[in-house]
Amino acid sequence: MEMNDLLHAAVDSNASDILLAIDAAPMFRIDGELKKTALEPLDPTTISDLCDQVLNQQQKEILDRQKDVDFAITIPRLGRFRFNIHVQRGTYAAAIRRFSNEICSLSSLDLPPVVEELTRLKTGLILVTGQTGSGKSTTLAAMVEAINQRDAKHIITLEDPIEYQFQHGRSLIEQREIGEDCPGFASGLKHVLRQDPDVILIGELRDLDTIRVALQAAETGHLVLSSLHVSSAAGVVDRLVEVFPPEEQSQVRSHLAETLRGVITQKLLPAADSKGRVAALEIMLMNRAVQTSIRESTSHLIPGIISTSRRMGMQTMEQALKEQLLNGKVDPDIIDEHLQELKGEAPKEYSQGLLA
Repeated sequence: MEMNDLLHAAVDSNASDILLAIDAAPMFRIDGELKKTALEPLDPTTISDLCDQVLNQQQKEILDRQKDVDFAITIPRLGRFRFNIHVQRGTYAAAIRRFSNEICSLSSLDLPPVVEELTRLKTGLILVTGQTGSGKSTTLAAMVEAINQRDAKHIITLEDPIEYQFQHGRSLIEQREIGEDCPGFASGLKHVLRQDPDVILIGELRDLDTIRVALQAAETGHLVLSSLHVSSAAGVVDRLVEVFPPEEQSQVRSHLAETLRGVITQKLLPAADSKGRVAALEIMLMNRAVQTSIRESTSHLIPGIISTSRRMGMQTMEQALKEQLLNGKVDPDIIDEHLQELKGEAPKEYSQGLLA
């Protein structure tokens, strides 16, 4: 078995992810659903050979030492793939994410107009959040590309690893890979501030030092875009604040209230026509009520503020789900499922009643 053949099959199947583990056939994630391939189950020798086909010597050394390695490769005419190769039960396993060669535009993703408006800001922090596989990287890349095609800016990205590869448009874009071009997010970000950027993309806010420098960058005249694994806009505030020591949290809330410009929380849902997936977005923008809630540690009030501020472009996840249902883009059963997640319990007849 050749890794190239496996990647070709994934592209032909329009799979977003490939999962490899011993004693199981390779599995593809297609439109969010995990599906077995018709291939033979992998044995330790086969999976080791597959991984060796894409690992370079440095990556092999990291894998031997840390039992886990992340990297990305581009295959001409096929696309870019992010690999996580790790050890489980004493043998290799792999999770492979596929990225398109072409960066989607905001309009092709059918995102609310306010997302494009956020890319016109000159300073502040914008976060795209959601669970793994919710399309955060795709949205962030589309936002960066919107700036790149429209404005003459200096854009610097810090990624682990580099996912989408940008071409210079009206902007000049530099992409720095953690481990290859700089040792870590926090140290790379400190140096980026001396490189005359207008826009900074941080792949993920992972730790205290990175969050601290990101807030500093947003305060000192830069537009900072990043992602966070949080499932609600209100949860973002608590997550960012709780990373800091208790004695700093009051000051951090004040900084957040001044620098945070918007939070986009995403869910990807199967499309009603079974062709691809549809994004539902919760959107929080900064207004006086949200700022006060952040400063006064009353983030439980934020969902109510969002739901009553639709004129500004805000919307809760519940409102976004209802809108996708009314537009006929997602089946009622899927909406019910996600409403149950949000509310704890939702009547099965809810969405059918909404459509009646």
